[in-house]
Amino acid sequence: MTIDRSCPPPVSGFTGLHLEFPRCVSLRNGIPVWVIDNGDDDINRLTYYFDGGMLHEDRPYQAALTMATLAEGNAHRDAAAIAESFDYYGSLKQANSGDAHSVVSLSSLNDNFAGALEVMQQCVATATFPDHEFSIIRQQHVSNCEIALERVKYLAMKEMKRLYYGDGHPLSMRATPGDIAALTPDDARRFHRRHFVPARCRLVLAGRITDRELATVDDLVGSWQPAGAPPEPVTWHVDPSPQMLSIVDKPGAVQSAIVITVPTVGRRHPHYFKLRLLVMALGGYFGSRLVTNVREDKGYTYGIVANLLGSAFDAYVGIATECDTKYTRAVIDEIKKELRRLRDETMGDDELYTVKQHMLSSLAKQLDTPFSIAGYVGSTIMHGVYPEYYNEQVAAIAAATPRDLQEMAQRYLPDDKLRIVIATDKSKLSDI
Repeated sequence: MTIDRSCPPPVSGFTGLHLEFPRCVSLRNGIPVWVIDNGDDDINRLTYYFDGGMLHEDRPYQAALTMATLAEGNAHRDAAAIAESFDYYGSLKQANSGDAHSVVSLSSLNDNFAGALEVMQQCVATATFPDHEFSIIRQQHVSNCEIALERVKYLAMKEMKRLYYGDGHPLSMRATPGDIAALTPDDARRFHRRHFVPARCRLVLAGRITDRELATVDDLVGSWQPAGAPPEPVTWHVDPSPQMLSIVDKPGAVQSAIVITVPTVGRRHPHYFKLRLLVMALGGYFGSRLVTNVREDKGYTYGIVANLLGSAFDAYVGIATECDTKYTRAVIDEIKKELRRLRDETMGDDELYTVKQHMLSSLAKQLDTPFSIAGYVGSTIMHGVYPEYYNEQVAAIAAATPRDLQEMAQRYLPDDKLRIVIATDKSKLSDI
């Protein structure tokens, strides 16, 4: 058969995307484990999800520093022995904190899983946060914060959080170097003791999983006591500032960082999927309207992005970019122009088809590997959504019409709801 290479192959859209949500089993101490067991290689990743993050801190940055020092010593091994053990087993550990959760993961060869998990579980259950190691890592984070405060992008995001959540809300209080320097090992021990208990823990295990790996998890994590108390509900209330424009002065800055947010409906709202498709068209991929206009046509910025950011508690549309200070007003005007076009004009069928394919390709990537599926399952834990959420999203994307997206823009993206933050050298702004 001769292939005619002058003729491109046929192109078809995504079809048949469907997620069979993984099975859930319980360990002997009641911790639930979602198991994704369709891996081709003898590797696995176990991820712990703990209820406890920035929303539950006694002091700013407490959760982040707790996670950064979690594996620096436990009741059975010091920091050097822990590091040597993970190196010996060829395993990778990660730990980080978010708004309402703290996440610990261990990636390992199946043959070395038992040894690596023993060390990891010791850190999770009996971390000691030694003074010496804690002080070294604390100073690293102080230095990182000092560097971040020199960046207009960080300053703009910091101010936007304050305006969006309101003064005093935990998610609005970005830590200062002084806040971090004031934290002590006792602060980390207190956070760890309160949140790292079986009753606050859920697990996702992915890879080539056999009865042996499940038995290992049950032996090492299922025997973990005490049971602990049930999670405390988060009661913080978002109380946005009435201020709709804020300029953060950074003398000497050569660029402006622009961050725009619009509060919107949460992940469980029936409009969320269509709104996500709309925001993808606005600035969610390289050929999106904002990129085409602000970057490609005008040359005002190297990159600009729009995202729909939804948590278990709230959601907002976020638009972010950086540009030469002299283009600040022009960039904001073009953003408003693109929002107005979405409200006033019905999107063409060709553009909507392209946007749908980008959205579906992102969803398809989540089915690529056991680890990508595990990441999605973890996101359902942190965002409080249900097993059929993925399949409902696929169906909603397929059914969306140009008129649907125009209605979303008219309902959720009016100019009077735009909260704008600019971080720049204020002396160089002449037309804001």
